[in-house]
Amino acid sequence: MASTTHMASPEDDRRHRPGPTALPLWSESYWFPMYDPSSEIGVVLRAGMYMRRGDANLYLFVTHKGSIVHAVAEHRAAAPPLEGDAFEVAGLRLEIERPLERFRLRYAAGSTAFDLRWDAMSPAYKYPTPPSDEFPGHIEQGGRVTGTVNLGGVAHAFDGAGHRDHSWGGERDWAKFHRWTYLSGEIGNDFWFNAVRIDLGDQLDIRIGCLWDGRELLALQEIEIDPRTVEGGTRQTGVDVRITDEHGQRHLIEGEVLVNCPVWMNRTALKDAITRYRYGGRTGYGIHELGFVERDP
Repeated sequence: MASTTHMASPEDDRRHRPGPTALPLWSESYWFPMYDPSSEIGVVLRAGMYMRRGDANLYLFVTHKGSIVHAVAEHRAAAPPLEGDAFEVAGLRLEIERPLERFRLRYAAGSTAFDLRWDAMSPAYKYPTPPSDEFPGHIEQGGRVTGTVNLGGVAHAFDGAGHRDHSWGGERDWAKFHRWTYLSGEIGNDFWFNAVRIDLGDQLDIRIGCLWDGRELLALQEIEIDPRTVEGGTRQTGVDVRITDEHGQRHLIEGEVLVNCPVWMNRTALKDAITRYRYGGRTGYGIHELGFVERDP
């Protein structure tokens, strides 16, 4: 249902504790892709926590002028304590300064570092899921990002677009995701979108998404995603997406990959590509994510 206000609560956006019925791979994650077209610097990161298992993981990429200049993938970090509104995973410090509104992200390793603030440009969209440990809660939101990124010891001002998602609960078993395509993009302060297609085997095709049109958060009623790929469908180069929102408004968005950030989650390939999107006569930036289990051709 259309909304002009947050569809999630501040408590939704804080960290969560697994309940008594939580599954073994109950997880929580915070994901931020950010891009400044003026400096051509991108930062993509995901901090995930398996609180029942007691460990955490981080993947983090910094890109510059179409190349990856720093990358880390840590899958056996200690799970951070469930205390307060800040935590650290493998050198990344994430501070929830104002739930649903502002986050601070800090990181330093060698000659690469950043100190960035993410500020919401719209209310937060929450996927419609039952309130249960067996089903994940999920938030999508577009924002603006400002701060400083250090590359090779040289400081660069950062001022660009940034999406985020926050998931908690359910069971994050990467081996069960047969294949998926996830899209998000910020076209301006008055428009961002999110569209997902997940193939869980031959019979189950899940499509979900949302957008902000400058006035309302809207669910998507129809989603058609046509990725352009090479290397046997294992690397994305662009995408055409046709979406229809709950008011019946149709949107055509075209994407061109600028730089791809691949990581392995056990036997699952997850490829977050920073993408330039065109929507009518407007240009924006975001992510075209492709994921598949290794055995998939």
